[in-house]
Amino acid sequence: VRLGTAVRDIVELMETRQVIRLNIWVRLTWTDCMLTWDPFFFRNQTEIVFPYDKIWTPDIFVFEGISDEGNMPGLEDYRAFVSYKGEVGYSFPTVITSVCRVTVTYFPFDHQLCNLTFGSWAYSGTLLQWEPDGDSSDISTFTLHNEWGLVRTKAIKRVFYYPCCTDPFPDIRLHIHLRRKPTFYMVTIIFPCFVITSLTVVGFFLPPTSGEKIALQMTVLLSLSVFLVLLQDKLPSDSDHIPILASYFSISMLLVCLACLMSGIVTHVHYRSPAEHPMSDRIRRLFLIKLRRFLKIEIGGDFVETEIIVKKISHPYVYSLSANELHEIRIKQSTQSNVDVQENVSETDKPEIDPEPHGERRLPDQFGDKWKSEKDDREIEDIVSSTLANDWEILAIVLDRVFMYIYVGLNVINCIIMLATMISYDGSDQII
Repeated sequence: VRLGTAVRDIVELMETRQVIRLNIWVRLTWTDCMLTWDPFFFRNQTEIVFPYDKIWTPDIFVFEGISDEGNMPGLEDYRAFVSYKGEVGYSFPTVITSVCRVTVTYFPFDHQLCNLTFGSWAYSGTLLQWEPDGDSSDISTFTLHNEWGLVRTKAIKRVFYYPCCTDPFPDIRLHIHLRRKPTFYMVTIIFPCFVITSLTVVGFFLPPTSGEKIALQMTVLLSLSVFLVLLQDKLPSDSDHIPILASYFSISMLLVCLACLMSGIVTHVHYRSPAEHPMSDRIRRLFLIKLRRFLKIEIGGDFVETEIIVKKISHPYVYSLSANELHEIRIKQSTQSNVDVQENVSETDKPEIDPEPHGERRLPDQFGDKWKSEKDDREIEDIVSSTLANDWEILAIVLDRVFMYIYVGLNVINCIIMLATMISYDGSDQII
């Protein structure tokens, strides 16, 4: 018996149930020596049409079929054509519901390979031989599907020996290679996810005093959780093949959690008290001077950033400075202040402050007589105290910018790896 098929339509592929429904035309041809005649004696009649149940027909069965309406609905509803040479042709359309093992690793750029095995349930190979009518299925009448594209088909003959029987049992296996069209899922799942994860960056620009930094990122985290649930409802529960898109969502959620942690650190640093937690020179030099300059962070137009090198002296306004020989501090100089300092004083140009007896100090002449007055000492003390209190806020700004670059970099790497892996997949592992 020669068996040929024509794939007419993909009704649906239910990934969660791993079931496919196909509209297929089945074509059977065989020779029956009992149905021959001489046309000369029958008015040159060369062909006769018989009902299905009036002649012998091969026992055919789809081994993957799981339909409640029958293995091959419509099998007995049509008629066979018989020629005078005994050649019988029986063709019928049917909707086959069968198992299709779905692999969703590269969803929505995935390829699926579904198999249909046709054979006889009652006849062994000694009584009934199956041969494929061509090496592939006829797709000339295939109707395009809105989600799946038909890549190729292939029909092969196999022979099995089972422990129960000594006779061989041949069958015909039809491989159907499908490719998903990803446009719909790109627009409804992947692109919105990119937009939502990008909103996390906005949280790094919000000031800690707004109280919305962590709230925004928690909202993004909740949105990603909703997308992950939608993806879970679409795909089967398969522990052997984890979708790359699900891994991307999970990593994105971890990155958003990391962004929440970063925002918590920034908020903590912003409200840190300089009286209880004085900033060390190393942190001030690394973050407030070098790193801030590298990131080109401008504090504001009302600030004049100045580095002065001061020797350790016993004065109340430097109570929070460390005991190092030299200190680099940034002084916030308001427009109302009449204190002039020299920017970026080098090691050779720094003024010498020589201690005098009885706890007094002598200031250099270039600072002017106002540095010696008690009023100016209080002004300097207020400026430095304000600067020390503002240092933690500036450090929070620098950390916020650093954390933003870290998050953006990790998120971009995550997106590039996900897209490059899925788009480059060509289904070559689906061997037919």
